[in-house]
Parts: sequence; structure tokens; C-alpha cells
Amino acid sequence: MNIEQIQQQVLQAKPLQIIGNNSQLNTHFANTLNMSVYSGIVGYQSEELVMTVKAGTTIAYIENILAQSDQVLPFAVENKQSTTIGGAYAIGSPELRDAVLGVKVIDGKGRILNFGGKVMKNVAGYDVSRLLVGSKGQLVAVCEISFRVLPKAYAIPSSTRASIEPSQSEAKQQIKQNLKNVFDPNGIFI
Repeated sequence: MNIEQIQQQVLQAKPLQIIGNNSQLNTHFANTLNMSVYSGIVGYQSEELVMTVKAGTTIAYIENILAQSDQVLPFAVENKQSTTIGGAYAIGSPELRDAVLGVKVIDGKGRILNFGGKVMKNVAGYDVSRLLVGSKGQLVAVCEISFRVLPKAYAIPSSTRASIEPSQSEAKQQIKQNLKNVFDPNGIFI
């Protein structure tokens, strides 16, 4: 499936339910748009820490590609095997919103729109790509998402993430130590 076929489906069926890999966002619509068939990597610049993927790409697939370059996602998702990046974007989280650089969407009139870009400092005006995070697929059909990734060495270990709830002081100390390692000039040469 390509973006023009999705565009035609959006134009033909109103209102529209967007689904992908076992996730259903709007359950009260008769017509469906299955985004799980629109998947894959559009672009990945590991040296620039930027990835662009189609909305139907699963989080597990993205993590496998990132692992080959010792990189990780800067946000957490519960069910990685069946959750797509489009579904995670539609449900939303603050970490995902901070990682988003740009999106390609199709609006209700079938127009293909691009918001944001593929570089860290690209925003001039209101950042629509971040506004749409958490919109639950009700405003547009998200087709492609560009987001930043993190080197594995700079990411907070999952054991630290798990310990934030029971003991915030221990987690804060671990975060301070991790940040010191990242921003300490001596850490560059280690």
C-alpha cells in the first residue's frame, strides 16, 4: 500500500475508523482504514539520531533496527510486538511528544500535509506535529513519523526507570550520575 491509496480511502469513507495491528482507536465508525499494511522504514540516519517510519511499523521492528546501531527509542511502550508507531503516536505520551520531529498526515479532505521536519531545530511557528500526539486518530490519518533516537549509552537503564516509583531519591541519584557521565568532558574519552 502507498500513500496515494491511503489518500483515496480517506476520501471515499467518512467517518473513518483507523486501526493497526490489534489497536482500534475509534470503535464507533463503520468504515475502517487499516494502517498496519503501511509499514517500514522510510529513512534512518543513525549518525544523525533521526528515524522516519511509516505509521504501521511495529515498535519491536523499530527497536530491532535501532539495536544494530546501539541506539534506543527515547520513549517506552508496553506491548512492543503489536503496538505500531502510529498507534503509540495516536495514544501519546510526553516522552514521545518530545521525540517527534515531524509527521506526514492526510486530513479529512484527502490532502497530504507535512509538519515539522527531520532535524532537531526546525520549528518556526506552532508545532503541529507535536500537537497531534495523543489525538487518537480523530483529526488526521498519520502516515509517517520522524523522531529522534538516543544512543544506548546515554539512555536511562530500564532498571532505573522501574525504580523511579518505589524510591524517587535513589532514581534521582542514578539520573544525576548518568547525566554526569554524559555531560562530563572526561566521559567523552572513556
